[in-house]
Amino acid sequence: MKRLVPTLAALLALSACGGPAPAPPPGPAATVRLAAVPGRPAAGYFQLRIQGDRGALVSVTSPQAGRIEMHETMNMANMSTMHALGAIPVRDGETLSFAPGGRHLMVYDPGPGAMAGGRIDLVLHFQRGNPVTLSADVVAAGAP
Repeated sequence: MKRLVPTLAALLALSACGGPAPAPPPGPAATVRLAAVPGRPAAGYFQLRIQGDRGALVSVTSPQAGRIEMHETMNMANMSTMHALGAIPVRDGETLSFAPGGRHLMVYDPGPGAMAGGRIDLVLHFQRGNPVTLSADVVAAGAP
């Protein structure tokens, strides 16, 4: 403990003098996976920590796509089914997750610039507050 105090004091002094600042935490991860068959919708995934009273996620749009629907995959009697979702209630502090095998986005008519290695903006619209825009990495079908 006696050696830790001088080390902490030195680090605090460095940061106060304009020393190197810690790297900011990474932003929310978002991915749009292109369809294996041309003309089929892409799938979108993301995680977002909710801040404040947003009510519910009511829609997702993108300037680089024709339309986006929120869906959920469900398993019943050894069969997977998918259905569209309306509003998804969210609470302050929770993480909203869209991932393979669960909630996901169906991205219809991605624009001609939507190629593997590119990016697509996903605009999340909530009942309350301003929309949140996530920049999603575009990946090829089957890519890890």
